[in-house]
Amino acid sequence: MASSIDLNRARKNLADALGDSMKLYLQNLNAFFKRKYNKEEFDFEARKLMRNDTVHLHNEFLLALISKCQILSSSVTSKDQGSVGKAQKSSKVKKKPPGGRANLQQRFIQAQTLDYVPQITSKALEEGASPTPLGFITRDGLLPDVTMVHGRMLVCAWETGLSDVQDSAVKLLMIALETQIKSILSLVVKQRKGYKLREGRFTYAVGIGVKNPYAMSVHDSTDPSSESTATTITSNFQHTPSLRPSVETGDDIAIEQYALGADLAEEELDPISLYDLSDTLMLYKNTIVSHSVYAPTIERVIHMKWHPSNEDLAQESIHEQEVYLKHKVAKRKNYDE
Repeated sequence: MASSIDLNRARKNLADALGDSMKLYLQNLNAFFKRKYNKEEFDFEARKLMRNDTVHLHNEFLLALISKCQILSSSVTSKDQGSVGKAQKSSKVKKKPPGGRANLQQRFIQAQTLDYVPQITSKALEEGASPTPLGFITRDGLLPDVTMVHGRMLVCAWETGLSDVQDSAVKLLMIALETQIKSILSLVVKQRKGYKLREGRFTYAVGIGVKNPYAMSVHDSTDPSSESTATTITSNFQHTPSLRPSVETGDDIAIEQYALGADLAEEELDPISLYDLSDTLMLYKNTIVSHSVYAPTIERVIHMKWHPSNEDLAQESIHEQEVYLKHKVAKRKNYDE
């Protein structure tokens, strides 16, 4: 709770110093989270809105924001590690040695090797690189973590007039994000190869060949795996798995699938690309219900298919040099003042 009070106090001090320019500051902060600005550009735009004696409020606000997001991330990580530790403790069973003497050969306890492997990231391998708590999805190639989502939600809350975001709301948004991405990836995979349905709803056996719809099936064999089968109750009132289908039934299903061309489509497919994603999103438009989210997603996918030319890359390099010189001149003026 102390971190939230410090964050609110730092935001209030910054708002008092900026006045009407606070809205523009939040817009620049939102652009920084969306990777439209890098850290140097964001600092440069923030300093243009502030006086030299109030620049420290900008730094205090960023430190409070990062610490607030890190607290939630560390709490989630500690809970996960605590659950793993409890599971390991519960798995240890104390047994008395026979004859009252300890047997030194039976003291080996199996442990999870992954718990003791040091985690090394690509940023840690860079020489002289400082850890950046708030990263970007496009740089890391990973899903947004709790820290990044919490920071983005705080900026959106401040823009709408709210003061804080609860931790439960951040966790709920993380679950919704994982579910949404899982549904999109499932549709992309199902568009590439065939699959089966259990009880007409649940997808399984993704990657099988598709039967030839123009070939006539003389013997209509039913696949026993397409329907769920209840367990069998014995005379002792115990549940036992149902009997598997016979070998003859399995042979009939395999022969029918081979005759209809289902097993002939075993060619190796290319990796999933943006073309597969765009085709899936255009075919299943209800995957992203909100039009304000669907339209920018399609535009971004189409834009990422384009590759810049050599002239564009040269112009981008010249622009980066101009921005660097502009920041260098601005810093020199601040030092002279």
